[in-house]
Amino acid sequence: MKNINMTHKELIDQVSANLFKQSGKLESRRSWLAIRNYLEQLDSEQLKSMLKEHG
Repeated sequence: MKNINMTHKELIDQVSANLFKQSGKLESRRSWLAIRNYLEQLDSEQLKSMLKEHG
């Protein structure tokens, strides 16, 4: 994880990038937006936890 003091948007960017990296394939823009919308519902601590698990 780059920085513990990342903004909520930066956390969303990082988590979504990690998820797509792990999938190993390009997803449709619709899937990307659905994931982004889901991640925006989470708080920063939940996002940081996801980064630790998948980072």
